[in-house]
Amino acid sequence: MKITGIIAEYNPFHNGHAYQIAKIKEETDSDYVIVAMSGDFVQRGEPAITDKYERARMALSCGADLVLELPALFACASAEYFARAGVALFTRMGCIDYLCFGAENADLSQLNKIAGILADEPRSYQDALNRYLKEGKNFPAARILALKSYLSAESSDAALQTEQLTSLLSTPNNILGIEYLKALKTCGSQITPYPILREGAGYHDTDILLKNASASAIRQTLKQAGSSGSSSGSAPDFASFSAAMPQEAFQIFSEYLASSTYLEADDFSGILNYLLLFYPAEALACFADCNIEIANRLKKNRSAFSSFTQFAALNQSRDITYARMSRIFTHILLHMTAEDYKQAKQLGYVPYLRPLGFKKSSSDVLGEIKKHTDIPLIGKLANARQTLSDDAFWLLEKDIFAADLYEQVLAQKNRTIPRNEYTREIVLL
Repeated sequence: MKITGIIAEYNPFHNGHAYQIAKIKEETDSDYVIVAMSGDFVQRGEPAITDKYERARMALSCGADLVLELPALFACASAEYFARAGVALFTRMGCIDYLCFGAENADLSQLNKIAGILADEPRSYQDALNRYLKEGKNFPAARILALKSYLSAESSDAALQTEQLTSLLSTPNNILGIEYLKALKTCGSQITPYPILREGAGYHDTDILLKNASASAIRQTLKQAGSSGSSSGSAPDFASFSAAMPQEAFQIFSEYLASSTYLEADDFSGILNYLLLFYPAEALACFADCNIEIANRLKKNRSAFSSFTQFAALNQSRDITYARMSRIFTHILLHMTAEDYKQAKQLGYVPYLRPLGFKKSSSDVLGEIKKHTDIPLIGKLANARQTLSDDAFWLLEKDIFAADLYEQVLAQKNRTIPRNEYTREIVLL
């Protein structure tokens, strides 16, 4: 039995995702594809466009066999933590043969070379990185410059001493791909990495008419259309992005949005504003990705707060990217601290497996997982307290809180009764 793992957000699921699943099954002859997917909040520090169950349903309808939830603590973390947790999840399953990821450059030797440097962190690279950070560069920019400096001084490989290095480290899928490779090396995983060249539109492209339009384009088109589902009292027009999604996923997505609104970061503005008012700077500094300098800036500028996105843009700077600021705000909303990450690392990043959905025809893969994994597989959420250790259940409670907060804000916007996470059922197709 061959099994491939994919770490994803599917926010929402589109043609490029379907292409990846079909391609990996074709090229590796995999029997099953298992997805480790973000829950209700995603890596850029925002709520997902639909809840995790609907996105799991889209994936299962388009080729995935099993969808597991990536713990919320890591789903809205930096690329390094996001990748490390996804790799840990698949490694601890004990039965994954391949880790497939899309990349703008699928040259595995080049990606591995960079990943090796980042994993080993040679002294000259560390010195260069610290120098550029002290100059006020943000981390992504400082890392590119440090790698250029290291390769120029230490390597005879001229291929990575050119603008190609900037390209490799400036595109989102390459960045995540390198982090996956780094994580595989760091934890000594036996999983084989399998990059697939991204086809069509880039990750951040917002043109819905481009070949294999991105998830960003779908979200942007939806927002520009002013679609707000049931809260507007009229069904939104989906024709503009129907071609960007597989038919099965499009049907699920359109049915969801015909009966429900979608959430954006600004829907959490009121809660965020309250928390920024409530917490002193010293407490804000304890949240993940934050520090006392950023906390003091947030407190100083709080009177200028009007929305989540406006305040993130206001407080970004040369050394703090918008994405980092957005993640800080999400960490505040979900009460995720720097200490939480330290504690989760001690648990092996992912101390349980929680299915969001699976195909009935692929149920054999669950038996294979049970034979090989060294961590509990959660069936019914209500039984998790008896199944998990106290520390593992602490991490699961963060998933539950994130889901309940998402549902509370969604229900308020829809003017409906919120659903409790304990009442949600695993998707079966």
